[in-house]
Amino acid sequence: MWSWITELMAESATLRLFMVVGIGYVIGEIRFPGNFRLGLAAVLFAGMSFGALAPAYVLPHEVQTIGLVLFVYCVGLEAGPGFLSSFKSHGVRLNFSASVAILAAFFLVWVAIQFSGRSREVLAGLFCGALTNTPALGATTESILRSTGNANAANAAVVGYGVAYPFAVLATLLLFQFRVMFQKSPQPEGSSTVTLPRAQTVEVKELHGSLPWVVELLEEETGVIVTRVKRPEGQLLLATRNMALQSGDLVVVVGTPMQLQKCVDLLGVIASVQVESDMSGFEVHRYFVSNSEIVGRPLRELGLEKLGGVISRLRRADVDLPVTDKTVLQLGDRVRVVSYKENEVAIRKFFGNSLTTLSETGYFSFAVGITLGLALGAVPIPVPGIEKPITLGAAGGPLLMALMLGHLGRTGPFVWTPPLTASMTLKHVGILFFLACAGVKAGSVLPQTLKADGWFLVGLTVVVTLAAHLVLWMLLRWKPDAGLQTALGASSGMQTQPAALAFAAQRFPGSMVNLPYATVYPLAIILKIVLAQALLVI
Repeated sequence: MWSWITELMAESATLRLFMVVGIGYVIGEIRFPGNFRLGLAAVLFAGMSFGALAPAYVLPHEVQTIGLVLFVYCVGLEAGPGFLSSFKSHGVRLNFSASVAILAAFFLVWVAIQFSGRSREVLAGLFCGALTNTPALGATTESILRSTGNANAANAAVVGYGVAYPFAVLATLLLFQFRVMFQKSPQPEGSSTVTLPRAQTVEVKELHGSLPWVVELLEEETGVIVTRVKRPEGQLLLATRNMALQSGDLVVVVGTPMQLQKCVDLLGVIASVQVESDMSGFEVHRYFVSNSEIVGRPLRELGLEKLGGVISRLRRADVDLPVTDKTVLQLGDRVRVVSYKENEVAIRKFFGNSLTTLSETGYFSFAVGITLGLALGAVPIPVPGIEKPITLGAAGGPLLMALMLGHLGRTGPFVWTPPLTASMTLKHVGILFFLACAGVKAGSVLPQTLKADGWFLVGLTVVVTLAAHLVLWMLLRWKPDAGLQTALGASSGMQTQPAALAFAAQRFPGSMVNLPYATVYPLAIILKIVLAQALLVI
């Protein structure tokens, strides 16, 4: 029986691939003390164990390349929309602090390369693992293979990553725990309760200024969404952007508690009659955005108001997003719309609301984008001081192209961002394939590396990880409004580590840890990809 299984495994690379993925996924679901798990990264450790036990059972390099391309391209699309905006206003200081922290980690690893006598490739992989960044590892291994063709050197980088990763996660979570225990936030940075949008009726009692409030100006001033207005004579109307509010109007607004209170302060008082529950003549439905014609354009250009509808809420993946006239819809978004009953069919057609269409949309543009990315990655780039021109390769080219296309959103008929659910699925499939293949190949050199340098690599990992976070926190102390929640959110983004973000979110439910995480994440991921490859040549 066993001989039949081993013979079957030897003949079928596909079987070996999915065995590694399946075993790794099960391991990744195990929760360790501190309530964290390895997640998809466990596939790498399953692959390394598999490769150490059976070095001959390598997986096809083409599968590894396809997985890497899918992963980095989807990561680029995800980071693209927020990449440039992360440099605005408060994001400048956060990104500067995170960049200096990552450069500090880079410097420590560079010093170790110069003076420890250890393999440059192993320590480049350790840099990726100490900062838990799989795209950087993919770019590093692909760069090694492209420049030297040395598969053993690429495997060494994977080993460095694999040794560093779990200790980096553990060191980060322990550091967060100590920070929470011994330092309280000097001032509240956000509500400690969940601040999901809700509806409320406000009665107009006092109008500030010489002119009455117009719906569009009120929304810009407070951040609320005005959905309906009940006139003093009893007429209930759908709100339009140029509608002037009058004394005695009952205004239905949607927003967070803070936004609602600001609206009340400007208009009057909370109404004794809750008009939001009066839906006579109106429909409220949630729709999936599957119509590619309305994707990638701001709401003010879509003409939804002319159809008799108002978007009151927007949910993307598991996150509720604010709605303004500048909001850009993406495929797969779920919108909550208030409309006149007679207009509901037209509203439904406007958004598409088709899961079938949604699942079949965007793949042509997705394929075109990857093709352009691979072509960009093959372009030789001359670098002063280096004899042979470099290329961005199968990791850098698609990533850079995805950042640009993700920022654009659409170009004419091309919608560059596929449905978010499809993008997340492709990203996960890509990283599973890449980690499985890379892990099996690296497993053959794992025992020797651990035996020779195991304790050194673990110690260096802890030093690099802790140093990066401590440098970041020191720099954030100069930012007056940066308290504990900002520090933990920015650290999680700098580390590009979902487990760290989950830890911070559990300690501060409904708080503002997500904002600094999202601000820092795009630049951090790009910077680590560049610096990891720089360690190979500097």
